[in-house]
Amino acid sequence: MEQHVTIIPMSDSSERITQQDVSPTVLPDAFLTSDVAFAAKHFHMPRYDELPNVELYRDQVIEYIEQVLGPLSGCSDGPWLTPSMVNNYVKQRLVPAPVKKLYGREQIARLLTICIFKQFLPIDAIARLFRIQKVTYPIDVAFDYVSAEINNAVDSAFSRHDGMRRDTASLVTRESLLVRSAAAAFASKVFLMSYLTFAGYEG
Repeated sequence: MEQHVTIIPMSDSSERITQQDVSPTVLPDAFLTSDVAFAAKHFHMPRYDELPNVELYRDQVIEYIEQVLGPLSGCSDGPWLTPSMVNNYVKQRLVPAPVKKLYGREQIARLLTICIFKQFLPIDAIARLFRIQKVTYPIDVAFDYVSAEINNAVDSAFSRHDGMRRDTASLVTRESLLVRSAAAAFASKVFLMSYLTFAGYEG
């Protein structure tokens, strides 16, 4: 005998909810093959030596970062970076001050990292992570690890296989676990916001 799942109404006066009401309208496979998921899956966080090798003015830095993070635009509530944000991060000493209004690789690496981490962490927490980085790893080594873990986490989130990829750190430390956890948190938010956009829940 065929059994049907009984769904309890929200209240005595509400209409009875049917199984059809709660049936999924957008299946995961449809989302994973969508243009939204395709763009996110092929996002590439550059390595340190892939960052611009010439110094840039502030507006050029903003344009570059918006271009890099563009495939994940659904994750951010607004622009990834604005002139006032850059000025504030410099004042808060999260980013080294520009020299003759020009920003180099270190500043660009810091700004990219802030733009990603601020999606789920307060600025004070990001500042603490930067202080830890300063006493543990050079900026290029730390940024390359962040890039690798972000890329792997986003790729895993939008793939059909289960589980995250292996840690890319040569030695697992407390610091590497912090970065890996941050990458997983960012990838989860990207996946959720992308799915909501695809399913038509934006706005």
